[in-house]
Amino acid sequence: MRNHVQAAEMKGGKEGPARAGNEFSRGTFLRSLIGATVAGAGFAALSRSGEPAVAQAQSMSGLPGSTSIKTDWNDLRSRIAGRVLLGGDPGFPAAKQIFNTRFDDRTPLAVVQVATVEDVRTAICFAAQHGIVVAARSGGHSYAGVSSADDVMIIDVRGLRGVSYGGGQAVVAPGHTLYEVYQELDRYGQSIPTGMCPDVGIAGLTLGGGLGFESRRYGVTCDRLTAATMVLPDGTVTDVSATSRPDLFWAIRGGGPLFGIVTSFTFDTIPATPKDLVRLTFPGDRAGEVIAGWTQWLQTADRAQWADISIDADGNGALDCWMQLVCPALTGGPAAAALASAIGMVPLSVEIDTLGHIDAVRYLAGGCSTQPRASFTNGSDVVEELTPDAIGRIIQSLTTFSEGGGTGWVQINTLDGAIRDTAAEDTAFPWRNHAALVEWGAYQPIPPEVAQAWVTSSHELFESVSAGAYANYLEPGDALARYYGDNYDRLTEIRRCVDPGNRIFSVLDG
Repeated sequence: MRNHVQAAEMKGGKEGPARAGNEFSRGTFLRSLIGATVAGAGFAALSRSGEPAVAQAQSMSGLPGSTSIKTDWNDLRSRIAGRVLLGGDPGFPAAKQIFNTRFDDRTPLAVVQVATVEDVRTAICFAAQHGIVVAARSGGHSYAGVSSADDVMIIDVRGLRGVSYGGGQAVVAPGHTLYEVYQELDRYGQSIPTGMCPDVGIAGLTLGGGLGFESRRYGVTCDRLTAATMVLPDGTVTDVSATSRPDLFWAIRGGGPLFGIVTSFTFDTIPATPKDLVRLTFPGDRAGEVIAGWTQWLQTADRAQWADISIDADGNGALDCWMQLVCPALTGGPAAAALASAIGMVPLSVEIDTLGHIDAVRYLAGGCSTQPRASFTNGSDVVEELTPDAIGRIIQSLTTFSEGGGTGWVQINTLDGAIRDTAAEDTAFPWRNHAALVEWGAYQPIPPEVAQAWVTSSHELFESVSAGAYANYLEPGDALARYYGDNYDRLTEIRRCVDPGNRIFSVLDG
């Protein structure tokens, strides 16, 4: 969840705020778009054979309908209100793009830009009739680039629009970004707990869980979900809630878009309140002490207070360490003092801004409502406890990368507070009894192959202390069991029932 944009060139960069008027560096600005607690993710279908789903999808070209030669796309065009774009059509190159430029060479069979729920149903039925695998897209921020896969039909839901509010609930169409949802609900003094990257899609973020700066107080985004409407792989349109298809309601709260395409979300809202945004910096060579102190602070900090830690490799063998603290307006000073006391260290600097809710959201997004496309490589690990051993491995991995000229970063986000109020087995999101999410990342100009090698080596170094990974940060080549812990078997069985033909390769990307 990259949450703060730094002003210094390649200084780290997470999703997050920059001082108003600052000019953002390219490297750090890019990271503000992705967001661990913000970034929506792409999901691959559960593999029947145990083969990693992303790798399995790459070999699907032999499936019936994996080539458009015998497919009457004009028939689909005639039956939907939206557009069908094929290779060779003028709008196809732009239509197939997602946020990460690494995947610009992917070539789906078609991009279907739906305009109505009936368009979604028609497109899914058409795909089933022709043996075509379907991938859905909303925000297009998938770390694995799943919603721009080769040889699949992309169903782009960004044309499904609308946010309404009443009686403490918001009904949100899947085509909206996080910033758009924040902006619409702010008019009513309401919000929902989501992430910080402004143009991540609400759909992918919710379906994978949804971590953010309100998580300690209100839980993950999917904890606020009370109902949804979705189109199943057989074309059935169904309502999903605790009383209607409770199996699917359980699955879509953290299980990812593996079960169909959601066309409407209903959320219980939360008050949209002013915030203090505090940025603290610490000596990079004492980052381990900062992490340990932060874990102590979390044990007694009010749930309305949230903070994450960023450690950035400077490419010269050294590290930078900084924190983003979000808390109720006019409480930032005491909260920062308590955090520094728990760490046992005087910060190098402390900056405090008091902002109204939507201004705070914009600040955390880096000052903008949209972000430029970029090349990036990310991964994640979930830890049950941030032991001295685990902390040492984080520092070791990042220091080694920095010594080799790498300018990657690690962001650590807490999994405590209200996240733990829901039992791990009550939703598909499994990480309810764990300490933190550790996100590894590197952005251009670091070559993707170099960044991927470092992320892979970090996983290997961290393997003995890792419990798994966050589904919204799906990585190519992984087995999905890594993302769902003890909930994996139940998710697999639900998908066997809902999608026996394995027609959904990936759905709603955040």
